[in-house]
Amino acid sequence: MSLLSNRSAMVLFHDDIGHRSQKVRIVIAEKGITCNLEVLKKDDLPKEILEINPDGHLPLLVDRELSLYHSGLIVEYLDERFPHPPLLPVYPVSRAQFRLILLRIEKDWAANLDILENSLSTKPQLSKARSDLQKNISNSLSLFDNKKFFRNDEFSVLDSVIIPILLRLEYHQIKIPNNKASKPLFSYIERMQELPSVKDSFTSLEIELL
Repeated sequence: MSLLSNRSAMVLFHDDIGHRSQKVRIVIAEKGITCNLEVLKKDDLPKEILEINPDGHLPLLVDRELSLYHSGLIVEYLDERFPHPPLLPVYPVSRAQFRLILLRIEKDWAANLDILENSLSTKPQLSKARSDLQKNISNSLSLFDNKKFFRNDEFSVLDSVIIPILLRLEYHQIKIPNNKASKPLFSYIERMQELPSVKDSFTSLEIELL
């Protein structure tokens, strides 16, 4: 049976360990969206999936005739289609500030984790990505404060991006010293691990490894 035979239902095709896939699953859980979840092997995607996903990356969201294959675009689409609870601030200035932080996280954190999750990465690439990610997170400790969520009093798109990255640090042998400067970071991780939408986003493999 074709994976795309039921176009009347929203489907998220995802891998079971990638941080970008978990990001989208967190958003789906946080918003209570009805969506079928289909696990695929990211290095062995079926031909029919590649035909609508030319980049060959996961996650991939299929909603009727729409196919989205960039996790950031998927999250934006879900936030606009299901506006409650909102993932971005209402006011333009605050939204712009959030997007600036997102760009920084994408460049300094997520891009390095992509390399660590890529089975084709070389040892030098892995070593550099691990070192850069550790350094970039250490240099960002001041961004964490005493608010329940990241830079905000409510769950936001920033949390959906940051949480999956932080939860994979130990797995990728990235150590952040546990001291006064990093205490807000580790407190944040502990709080987010207890969040229902985060708990619901874990695959069985993530529960085993992370």
